[in-house]
Parts: sequence; C-alpha cells; structure tokens
Amino acid sequence: MTVSIYMRIGFIVGLLTILSVFSSNFIMTSEHIALAKPHKFHKKHFSENVDKILDKINKHKKQIKPQENKKEIKPQENKKEIKPQENFITKDYNFAAEGDKKRKDFNFAAVGDFGCSKNAKKTVSSMQDKKPELVLPLGDLSYDKTAKCWLDLISPFSDKLKVTLGFHDVNDGGSKIQQYEKTFGLDKLYGSFDYRHVHFVTMASESKFEKGSAQYKFIDKDLKKASENKDVEWIIVTTYGPFYTSPSTHKAEKGLRDIYHPLFEKYNVDLVLQAHNHNYQRTYPISYNSAGDSSEPTVTNQLTTGYNSHTGGTVFAIVGTGGESFYPLDSQAPYVASQFGKFGFLNIDISNGNPHTKLTGTFYDNKGDEVLDQFTIEKEIKNTDVDTHPDTQSDSDASDASDASDASDASDASQNSNPNRDYLPSCNYCDK
Repeated sequence: MTVSIYMRIGFIVGLLTILSVFSSNFIMTSEHIALAKPHKFHKKHFSENVDKILDKINKHKKQIKPQENKKEIKPQENKKEIKPQENFITKDYNFAAEGDKKRKDFNFAAVGDFGCSKNAKKTVSSMQDKKPELVLPLGDLSYDKTAKCWLDLISPFSDKLKVTLGFHDVNDGGSKIQQYEKTFGLDKLYGSFDYRHVHFVTMASESKFEKGSAQYKFIDKDLKKASENKDVEWIIVTTYGPFYTSPSTHKAEKGLRDIYHPLFEKYNVDLVLQAHNHNYQRTYPISYNSAGDSSEPTVTNQLTTGYNSHTGGTVFAIVGTGGESFYPLDSQAPYVASQFGKFGFLNIDISNGNPHTKLTGTFYDNKGDEVLDQFTIEKEIKNTDVDTHPDTQSDSDASDASDASDASDASDASQNSNPNRDYLPSCNYCDK
C-alpha cells in the first residue's frame, strides 16, 4: 500500500514536469516570436528529469521508519485500588475473648501522635513488653502522605487494634483515610465495643459531633445502654480532640466539652483518653462546670491517686507521647494532677474482684521502663451474684519508682522524623 502511494506521487510529479516543459516552449516574449524560430523538444532531457525526481522520492522513503516500529502510546493507567494492609484483621478484629463475660484481669495500652520515628518504634517496643490484650491508638498515627509506615510499625498488634483517627489521619488526603478505613474495616469513624466487662466508645472529633448529628445520637443512645447494663463495670471513651488541657500548643475543644462532658457525667463515664497535644496530662476526677466557665471544671477529689466511685467525676488523660516532637507546657492547670513531656504510653490494668473492681493507670517512660504517673479508681461491681475467679498478676514495681522530672528530653525530641513540622489546624470550637 505504501509503495503504490509513492508511485502515484512520482507519476503526478512527472506529469507536472512534462507540462512544465511543454508550456515553456510556448511562453515566449514578443522578441522570440519575431524570430519565428520554433523551440525543440528534447526527449532525453525529459527522461533525465523524471529519473532525478524518482531518485529523490526513493531516498525520502528510506528515511521514513515503518509505522509498526513506532512505540504505541498507551492510555494512562488507572490508579491502583487502595487495599487494606496485609496481615491486619479487617473484620470483627478477632480479639481474644472479645465480649467475654468472664471476670478476668487484663491490660490495654493507649497512646497517640505516633509518626514513624525512632521514638515511635521505641514506644511500640515498650508496649510489647507489657503484652497488652488491646491497643488503642489515639489519633495522628502517620504524618506521611500514606499510612503505610505506621501500619508497618504497629503490625505487632495487628489483631489487637481499635483506632481513633486524628487531624492528619482524616485531612491529609482521601487515599490516606481510605487506607485506614479498608485496613480496619471502618464504615464510620466512631463506634463502640465491649471487652471483658469494659465498654469502650470511640469518638470522631474530626467529624460532625454537634447535637442532632448522627454521631451525637449514636453516643447518647450507646452510653445510656451501657450504663444500664449490669455486666458493664467500666466505661472508657477515646477521642482525639482534648476536652481539657494545660496551656500548650493546642487549646481545649470547647465544642466537644460543652456537648459531651455533661453526657459523660449523666452516664458515669470513668475515663476519657485523648491526644493532639504532644505531651502527657492527667486530670483529677472532675465534673463539668455548668454554672460558670466550662474550661474551669470542678475537682471532685484532690488526691493524686486512690479514687473511688463515691466521689464521682471523670478522669481525662492526654497521651500524645507516641513519638512526635513535644509541645511545651507553659503552666499547669489547677485541675491537672500530673503532666510532663516524655515519650511512652499509658497502660491500663483492669483487676476484677467481688465486690470490688479496680482500674490502674500507669504511664511508662520509654527510657528504662520508668513509671512517671500512676492512678487508681476503685468501685463496687454491679452484679455481685457472679462467681469471681480473677487471674492473678504479678505485683507492679510502680511503688519503687521515684518521682520523675517533668522537663522535656530535648535529645529524644530531636530524633523525630520532622521536628520542624508546623501545623496548627483551625479550631472553631476551641477555647479562646
């Protein structure tokens, strides 16, 4: 097909040449006409001209590469489908005896603001030493564009995780939040579950939470049901945004506090675990201040530990010590019992007995497994008719721990993946 096209082109060019030669014989000036000498047509010259034209065409053909040798331009491939991280339990979580009604002692770990630095790896290693049955990440898990580095980091607990998502987890792009959703089988970012005789509620402070929202309706109904269940001894809430905080980088979230703290009091929530500020803070048991400034709660027990249900109040703890650079603590709020900037995690032991059950919170520093804070809450169990045979655990070395300094460890903080990170998400609901 290609050759015939060039032959046609040559034939056409040849004809044009012939016409040009012929026409030249007839175009003469008046001076030539006066001479009346006819112009002779030379067949030899015509043949030579045609041969030259065909030679040029053949040379041009050789320079053109065959069509089949051209690289095919493929359409842009579709983006890879986001898949859940391998080896993670994506449905039902398969916790050891989840929903089990046995009165068995157990422990769980909680911490947020991880990142993927050496400090975060050390936090995970420290948690492994305590062998928790459950791990509660409190938000801002990965600060990278994807969740992969953190999912790899936390993989030793792949079958023990119930995540709370934070600012970076939700707002760093659709692919990142989808990675969490698919890995952990999340159809929504809030929910609840029972483990042993503890009811856990996961809040989504980065989602709509106002009164009348789907989240508010769920939590209101869920807490009411849990408070009336005689098999639930403890109610623990996890949320990324802090209800209360000493002066630090991020302010307390007034919108969350004014809506949900009264709800927590109504349904007897025992402990609220938070993150966002990169430090550790733990309050005394406190009640919501409905008569004045809600940022100044009422302290119901001023002991540093040894609380009981008779005095009321909820303990709030910020555990933003997973591995990211510390935030300064400018001063200590009067309702805060303990605060510092150290990498580590909060371990919670639940000890069941009859007629009492006890919750013990212990903050373990990543350096030397040092105990930097410890508190206990004790209460009578609701259902005293059950047989109780709790598993015994070895005594903690917490009583031997000395008081630790509250100063930040600058050398540790310098090991973070990006110590110069500067982000302050706007908060329309925070204290001014």
